[in-house]
Amino acid sequence: MSKIDYQALREAAEKATKGKWAVEFDDEIYSTDGINHEQIAMVFSENESRDAEFIAAANPATVLALLDERERNQQYIKRRDQENEDIALTVGKLRVELEEVKQHAEELSETKAVRNQWRPDICPITGRAFFMWIEHPTLGNVPTYGGPLDSYTIPTKDGDGEFSCERYDHDFGGWVESECLGLYLIDDREQCRVYELEERVKELDAREISLPERSSMLHRTDFHDDYQTVMAYKVSEVIAAIRAAGIRIKGGE
Repeated sequence: MSKIDYQALREAAEKATKGKWAVEFDDEIYSTDGINHEQIAMVFSENESRDAEFIAAANPATVLALLDERERNQQYIKRRDQENEDIALTVGKLRVELEEVKQHAEELSETKAVRNQWRPDICPITGRAFFMWIEHPTLGNVPTYGGPLDSYTIPTKDGDGEFSCERYDHDFGGWVESECLGLYLIDDREQCRVYELEERVKELDAREISLPERSSMLHRTDFHDDYQTVMAYKVSEVIAAIRAAGIRIKGGE
C-alpha cells in the first residue's frame, strides 16, 4: 500500500463540494445533492450500487473530519510522549535523589558508629586534647589529638618499649610517616619542664668541688703499731667546699 499524502488529501477535500452527499439511482447515473445540485459522480461497474454508496460516504466533509480526528490523535500522542518523557526525567531525578538520601543515611550511620567508638577526651599517653576524627588509609576513622596544624593518633608501645604515633599534617592535607616519641610522652608544657630539668641535670653534672689542701697527720693502723704519717683532708674544710658548690649536706655541722 502506497503511503498516503495526508496534506494533499486535505487540500483536495477542501476544494471539493462541501454539501451533503447522497445517492440517487436513475439508470446508471449516480449523483449527489451538491451546492448547485450538480451531478458529481457517475459509476459504471458491476458493483455500482455499493461503489456509489462508498463514494457518497467518503465525501469531502467526511474526509476532513477523519483528517481532523487524525491530527487530534497525533496531538494526543505527542502530549502523551511529552508526558512520558517528563515522567522519565522525574523518575530519573527521584532515583538520583534516592541514591543521595541513601548515601547520606549511610554517612550518618558511619558517623554514628564513629561517635560510638572509644574516644577519650584527653589522650591517655600525651595528655593532648581531642581534636577531630580523621579517616586513616588502613584503620578507618581514628581519633586524633592536638591540632590545628598537626594532630596525632593515640601512641602505641612497640617491642623496644618506646611509644610511636602517626601525625596528620593539616597544611599538607595527609598523613606523614610514623613518629617515635621515645621518652617524651607528654604535652608541650611538660616538654618545656622536662627541658628545664635536663638543663639542671647538666649543670649539676658539670659542677665541680674545689677540695682543700690536704694536711699531714699521724695515723695508726693498729693500736700497738707505731704512728704513721698520712696526708688527709680536714673534715670541716671538705664540708665547707661541698657547701660552696651548692650541695646541701645532711647531718654533721
